[in-house]
Amino acid sequence: MTLIVPASCSSRRPVDLVVYNARVYTVDSSFAVCQAFAVDKGIFVATGTTEQIREQFKGRKEINLDGAPVYPAFNDAHSHLFQVAQGLRYVDLRGAASIDEVIARLQKHFDLYQPGFLVGDGWDQTLWEDKDLPDNEKLNTAFPNIPVYLRRVDYHALWVNDRAIELAGLHPGDPSIPPGEALINSPGLFTGVFLENTCERLNATIPPMSDQELVDCILQAQDLCFSYGLGSVTDAGLSLNRIMLLDSLQKTGSLRLRTDVWMDPSQENFSHFARPYRSERVDVSAVKLYIDGALGSSGALLYEPYSDNPDNTGIQVTEDAAFRKYCQKAYERGFQVATHAIGDKGVAKVLDFYALFLEPGNDLRWRIEHAQVVAPGDFKRFGALNIVPSVQPTHATADMGWAAARLGPERVKGAYAFQDLICAAGWAPFGTDAPVESINPLYTFFAAISRMDRNFNPQGGWQVESAISRENTLRGMTIWAARGSFREKEKGSIEPGKWADFVVWSGDLMTLPLEEIPQTGCSMTFIAGDQVYP
Repeated sequence: MTLIVPASCSSRRPVDLVVYNARVYTVDSSFAVCQAFAVDKGIFVATGTTEQIREQFKGRKEINLDGAPVYPAFNDAHSHLFQVAQGLRYVDLRGAASIDEVIARLQKHFDLYQPGFLVGDGWDQTLWEDKDLPDNEKLNTAFPNIPVYLRRVDYHALWVNDRAIELAGLHPGDPSIPPGEALINSPGLFTGVFLENTCERLNATIPPMSDQELVDCILQAQDLCFSYGLGSVTDAGLSLNRIMLLDSLQKTGSLRLRTDVWMDPSQENFSHFARPYRSERVDVSAVKLYIDGALGSSGALLYEPYSDNPDNTGIQVTEDAAFRKYCQKAYERGFQVATHAIGDKGVAKVLDFYALFLEPGNDLRWRIEHAQVVAPGDFKRFGALNIVPSVQPTHATADMGWAAARLGPERVKGAYAFQDLICAAGWAPFGTDAPVESINPLYTFFAAISRMDRNFNPQGGWQVESAISRENTLRGMTIWAARGSFREKEKGSIEPGKWADFVVWSGDLMTLPLEEIPQTGCSMTFIAGDQVYP
């Protein structure tokens, strides 16, 4: 790639930036491909051939991309920016192959920093020889005097030592613990694993980061996102103080990453935001709700019991009356509703609740997040009421090794059926659920089109009939993601009048053989025409 400053030519319109000799996937309505574009004041002003753009425009900066591919900046339609940011300071337990490896990683962190407590993210018992949820015997032995808080990879289970349980004031038989949310061993004691709402009680005892620590982490996470080609992300389910912190950062210009914030359904948030709030960098236009837990921790709400746990059908996280109340508040104030629903019964319950508020032909774009297991008769209901299925392709390739054990051979056929959801609704925004999965959008693209993990397993793909075309995958990561937050007029494609957010990639995702895609990566990222990476 070469940078050229052209000779003066008074007949050409001066603009801030001209990009040419590229393969530009505009992701417009016809999925047109062009060679060049011009940007001024942060907005795309024209697209066309290299000759057309260079004849019409004189760039204060001009970039010859020597044929490199360009896409609209990627948009993660479901992520958790604060958790990604905070996770940069915690112990990474992803990929740990045993309890002993978890302990070793924690011990290494403790020996380096001597903290007064330990927090870790990402353990997954399905990777261990014993695939049952763990107990805390080894945590207690290794760390008897400081609290230890370890979040499962899906963030719907928390594994803690006895010191953390003591600090939270929890006791076996406590009637305030919802049924099924505290795992008990045969002597009637806590195992140390807690689910759903009870996780939050324990999380509340973790000493919080200071605002400055949070800001440092957020800006570090922003740089990470830019290095992956992300121009927009989501933060799903924030309290008011965290929303205000993000807003303050965008007002000072520190936050350049466009962030779609979904507020938690607290009275504090509803009192502060009577209507959706929008700015160029931070939007607050949706309410995040939960109907059930996660499949990996056996909390997803199912019609029939888990195939590997016949006494369990999952957990309903939000009771019916509260769920309907939150929907009513959102509807009256003009907010979208985005609901975490993973099990087939959970998805059906949300569809039922949404039907109380949504008329056929509506354009409110209420969303169901994940929709991992859908009953056969429920797919058509997405299209009937214009309900948006928001999916995360890497969940399929992360869960495929154990999904059939949880669901059984017949029920698993309706799981992670992203192509069926797109057919039913006509479109779907794509995300990662980071930090549950990596926030790197390359992994989203590869999982969606191949249904294989990054080690190319299984050969030929898992339930490959649910694979997505390359064009629709790119749409899901750009224009459909923008549409999911009512921002398709401002971003998501390379068209005149839209924000000049784009990414230059090291290889063409649309044409490369599958085996070469994981070796590609982001070369340059631009937000509003400004280069933010490298």
